[in-house]
Amino acid sequence: MSGNRLESETFLWKRHSTILWQKGITMNGRSIKALWSERSRAFRKESLPYFQYMIMSGLPGFLILLLILGSIGYGTLFRNVQPDFPIVAIGAIVLTPFLSWSPLRTWLQQPDIVFLMPREQEMGGYISKSWRYNGIGGFIGAALIIALYWPLYDKVIGESALSLALLIPIAAVIKGVNMIGSWKERRMAWPGARQASRLLRWVGTALLIAVFLTAALWKSLLFMLLIIAAGWAALRLPQMHYFPWERLITEEERTRKRYYTLFSAFIDVPLSPSRITRRRYLSWIANRVPYLNENTYKYLYTNSLLRTELGGMLVRMTVVGAVFILVTGEARWLSGWMAAGMYLLFLLVIGVQTVALRSVHKHTVWRHIYPLPSARRDHSLNGIIITATAICGALMWLVLALLLIPAGLWQPTVGGLAVGLIYVLWLLPARLRRKKSDDFDE
Repeated sequence: MSGNRLESETFLWKRHSTILWQKGITMNGRSIKALWSERSRAFRKESLPYFQYMIMSGLPGFLILLLILGSIGYGTLFRNVQPDFPIVAIGAIVLTPFLSWSPLRTWLQQPDIVFLMPREQEMGGYISKSWRYNGIGGFIGAALIIALYWPLYDKVIGESALSLALLIPIAAVIKGVNMIGSWKERRMAWPGARQASRLLRWVGTALLIAVFLTAALWKSLLFMLLIIAAGWAALRLPQMHYFPWERLITEEERTRKRYYTLFSAFIDVPLSPSRITRRRYLSWIANRVPYLNENTYKYLYTNSLLRTELGGMLVRMTVVGAVFILVTGEARWLSGWMAAGMYLLFLLVIGVQTVALRSVHKHTVWRHIYPLPSARRDHSLNGIIITATAICGALMWLVLALLLIPAGLWQPTVGGLAVGLIYVLWLLPARLRRKKSDDFDE
């Protein structure tokens, strides 16, 4: 009996191993890398239809128009740049995110904690593919930004400017060091240590960029070695996990949500549960909604906007838009029209992103249970979308007005406001009306 039982268990184990092998989680060294490729292909196959919808929506034409406007603005700036232009400060501000930010697509999922954790020692090969996948794109993006920045830098600095042939390899080294540092941060056991390390790493990168753009090469290299040595010593202090499963899974879930938030601006998508974040600096807005029955949907969707990833995205887009308006307005590019164009561009992007709020709670059951009119939901939701877009637009226009009006540039200021009002009060509501209420009742 014991022999038959042993043979039976052996047969079941072999059968189980075969099933796992078919799923890409096998017991040999090659399969764990094959699992990465399989999941990467699955995501591309899953997201391809949404990219096709984005293309059919006219996005390529908008991007081409943006490229043309950017080229015109860049050429104007290059011809009219002054010797006192803060090229080093702008270089540090623009290049630091491209050299410091080190995203990592791992395709990891919650069940992997059970099925892949026993093979944790072999995950180095899996993660190496993720680093190649993200690293190549990161290096290419940083090189392109440096190639755009260098002509302005060379014209302002003159003969003492660092050559492009040296600047790109130096930036590649800084990028590589940041990638190593970001991996160490992911392994840290405590969030406070991770956040402090990330802040110091970004500040150190900005200082390195500023030093390389201004100081002699040998001094800059010496300073870089000191920064790297200090950072390496500091990274040895915090407690670290061998492999940060939960951190990588959380990052992967957040990245997927961002993709689907973008897709939802063009077509309805099946959204995963939103990550809730209590933003104390915005929570007072929802408290201003009167506590009445007719405001049920208004209160719900206001909180949904403020507490989900969409709210954080709108805050970031507003801040980034204000920074671009500040830079272009301060330089008086195209007599202020470039700043007005930046204002309208970011207003349009914010409006497109805010429409994604329609997909929130779309597939929940409660709306079929509570006796609340569907028309009230549609009216409240559209009002929140328009109001949120108008508030973000007003904040950005305030930056535009404070820069251009003192300089006597009334036309781009008033023109930008007029076009923005047309978009918020006419074009955006018309787009929302085309999305009928019965879309919620599919």
